Amino acid sequence: MIVTKESLRKMLETHDDALRARIVGKALVVIFKNQTATEQRSNLTEQNNGIGFTGADARGGCLTAKSFIKNGTLLDWQVAKWTRPAKDGFPRLCKYYRQLNAAAEAKAAQQ
Repeated sequence: MIVTKESLRKMLETHDDALRARIVGKALVVIFKNQTATEQRSNLTEQNNGIGFTGADARGGCLTAKSFIKNGTLLDWQVAKWTRPAKDGFPRLCKYYRQLNAAAEAKAAQQ
């Protein structure tokens, strides 16, 4: 499966609330795992390396990913934060499509 900005937006727009929460949660966990261990602990981005969350999203992304790991779901406001369209018209989560695509390709290669 290839993850593009458009395919991710379509997934977020066409699924029901429960599945949308699961998609957002799993995606945030993938991005969270790309953070360094120090960044994961501090909920910050310390290395501007194009991997993990941007500085602006680090705190919210890390905390939401940790919440999903602990609870297996997200609250409506957490999903809304990541699915709300940004200035480019795409949900905030879509800016991470390259990392999500790389994870999807790695998972497909293992199977």
